Amino acid sequence: MEVLYSLPGCRVDRVTHGSSADIALAVRLEGTGARCPSCQTPSTSVHGSYVRRPTDLPSAGRAVQPELRVRRFCCRNPECSRRTFAERPVRLLSARARRTRRLATAQCAVAITAGVEA
Repeated sequence: MEVLYSLPGCRVDRVTHGSSADIALAVRLEGTGARCPSCQTPSTSVHGSYVRRPTDLPSAGRAVQPELRVRRFCCRNPECSRRTFAERPVRLLSARARRTRRLATAQCAVAITAGVEA
């Protein structure tokens, strides 16, 4: 299933086929740590995590809903103003995005095509 439902920079842990109209993916980012965005100090000290649910491209006419587990890390630099920070899924999502990059690209292509034909 991992190959069928691959997401850039992520590991698919579980695929759940819910109702006839949706597919849920339990996803986490690859890697064991992240760098603080303020001071660039690497950290593997996990502070906690939360779930993001961006919209992705449909598969075989069914909606795909990734449940991305994002870890929060403690900055190990005592001089840094940030105490915690979240890993960033830059290959999958833009900052604060609610849809994946590939869905946004596909929607833009459709909009441009529709605009040219109008």
